[in-house]
Amino acid sequence: MRRQFRWAWRVLWRGKHLIMACLLPVLVPTFLYLQQLTPRYTAEARITINAPEVRNALDERASGRMWMNEQLVQTEADLLTSTILAQRAVDKLRLAEDPEFNAKLRTPKPLQVFIAKINPMNWLGSQGDETESEDPDKNSKTAALSPTARAQMENVSVVQAFLSKVTVKLPRRSYTITVSYTSESREKAALIANTLAELYVLDRLEANFEEARRVADWLGERLEKLRQDVEIAETAAEEFRSRYGLRRKGEQRAPIKEQQLSELSSKLVIARADLAQRQARLNQVRELLRTRSGIDAITDVLQSPLIQRLREQESQRSREMSEALKTYGDRHPRILGFRADLDDLRRRIADEVEKVAAAIANEVVVATAGVRELERELEKARQVSDQAGEAEVRLRELERQADASRAVYEAFLTRFKRESEQQQVQRANARIVSPADIPSAPSYPAKRQAMTLALFIALIGGVALVFLLDRLDSAVRSADEAEELTDLPTLAMVPLNRRRAKGGVAQDVLDNPRSSLADAIRSLRTALDLGNGRHHRVTMITSSVPREGKTYVSLCLSLMFAKTHPKVLLIDADVHRPNMHRMLEVDGDRGLVQVLAGEMTAEEAILPDVAGGLDFLPAGKALNVAEAVNSAGIAELITRLSQRYDHIVIDSPPVLAVADTRVLATHADRVIYLIKWNATPRDAVRNGVKLLRSVGAPLLGVTLSQVNQRKHDRYGYGDYGYYYGRYHEYYGGQES
Repeated sequence: MRRQFRWAWRVLWRGKHLIMACLLPVLVPTFLYLQQLTPRYTAEARITINAPEVRNALDERASGRMWMNEQLVQTEADLLTSTILAQRAVDKLRLAEDPEFNAKLRTPKPLQVFIAKINPMNWLGSQGDETESEDPDKNSKTAALSPTARAQMENVSVVQAFLSKVTVKLPRRSYTITVSYTSESREKAALIANTLAELYVLDRLEANFEEARRVADWLGERLEKLRQDVEIAETAAEEFRSRYGLRRKGEQRAPIKEQQLSELSSKLVIARADLAQRQARLNQVRELLRTRSGIDAITDVLQSPLIQRLREQESQRSREMSEALKTYGDRHPRILGFRADLDDLRRRIADEVEKVAAAIANEVVVATAGVRELERELEKARQVSDQAGEAEVRLRELERQADASRAVYEAFLTRFKRESEQQQVQRANARIVSPADIPSAPSYPAKRQAMTLALFIALIGGVALVFLLDRLDSAVRSADEAEELTDLPTLAMVPLNRRRAKGGVAQDVLDNPRSSLADAIRSLRTALDLGNGRHHRVTMITSSVPREGKTYVSLCLSLMFAKTHPKVLLIDADVHRPNMHRMLEVDGDRGLVQVLAGEMTAEEAILPDVAGGLDFLPAGKALNVAEAVNSAGIAELITRLSQRYDHIVIDSPPVLAVADTRVLATHADRVIYLIKWNATPRDAVRNGVKLLRSVGAPLLGVTLSQVNQRKHDRYGYGDYGYYYGRYHEYYGGQES
């Protein structure tokens, strides 16, 4: 994470000038545009909302005030932006005659005219142009309309222009509405905001009056209908009462039918009980007559005077016969007379008992007939009572209907009187708590916010552009990037030498030992000496593409080796484009090509002590350059020369240019891969290293060449080359 942050910071630091360059094209036009804008002023008025009164025309208890909620407040806020209220404000302030609202009266600005002329949509006959829409008389789509229709369309456009500048805000947890208006004039903004608030309060008051009037009118119409319903209901009840002879409700009613029905029921119960009793007596008498025992116990028999006298006579004759039997015999005529008298008395008593039984039977028949008659009368009474009950039920229903109609009528009448009184006294459910003041500062344009936003956008765009260019630019700029790309250590960073000494490269390195160039080459030599031991003699320097400074670095490294080792050989192996002999100002026509071709020996081709005790083998010239370097010949030559020299530095051609480099790399003890700072593409480096590794080349590390120390210092890569630029006083003032 820290490494990524450091990389991002380095990219931004490198691109700081580009970011600054991105700020100017954004900030300057934004500033000039803001200066050209017409300032606008916003005035605010605050209105508090009260809960509207709710009245029920039928139920007095339902009257009261509504509960306030967000939906109610939002509804009131929407009324402030209604077209009806806007139309009233436009008419009251005569805004249709104001060019700010009526585009027809507005003089188009030169910029608008120019844009209208160059707008291709106008050439196609569309209605999107503002200049065309400002003159309805010339508009082809409105030319066919009547003057009234065109005036109406113009009025609609004025109202829409008015509403487009109205803003309504609803603070949370508050019943206060803020209405603001934006205009080019301070006074006009405050005037319109206050006018809109006043019209809203007046509209709420008129709405209450209108509602009360509508309620009163509706109640009046309803009262007339209810009065007719009451008359119809009462007439129907009275006619039904007269038809069935019923009394009016509330009068003392004589329940004759009910009394008769009750009396008949009681009589029937008594008659049935009496019948049952007589039937029981009859059954008892018949049973006693059948058994001829206990007849005297019958109540009717006991209560009959005749039977009692006959019983007394029977008893007397029985005593007399008993007295006579004591004197006379059983067949004595007197005894026979007594017996005849007794039989006659007993027959008479039996006849009387039969008559009593017959009387009881007759009583049973009479009682049965009476019960039946009572049952018939009771049934008739019940039928009459049922008919009277149905009539009572119907009468009660008619009376209830009449009472209900009368109650509704009275309620409506009471409410009508109250609404008629309240219609004269109404109040609005809103009031202005803070009228709009004339604004002291413009609300548009918000220059500070606009400039801040433009600055932010420019910074974001500049940063994005810097990162985009960094991603698109694949050049290697630091030791960390080189190591990450090649997986090889960075041995040195050779600075760019713009001020060449008069004596050539030897003067740059040898005569200025405290220069940054000499120190970079010295660092490379130290890395070679310490990193691989003394037995590695052959060092090859190569690069990806031409003009990366490998010839210059090879010469400088050879000169630095020659200061500490007596025998150092520099070989120019770039037979395709030899350039080393020009830098050393020697003859380069005969050299490596002739030695490999067998035309001369190495000793004959090597130029001794060309600079600082350095021996040099030029590349030479040949007709068939492509076949000059071969593996067998170069291997034998290097083996033979390594026995004579302490260090051999080979300046090879670019890896991606020719195949000779891979042949030479297989016979070198170590290969230094050169990368031109801020120039060599990453893909070229990656492919060159890949080719060398494919043949088993002993890659030791990479070296960055032609490093611009001042830029490298400003970019802040953080590698050790960064300190070459910061601590240049250590290099004796001879800077590259």
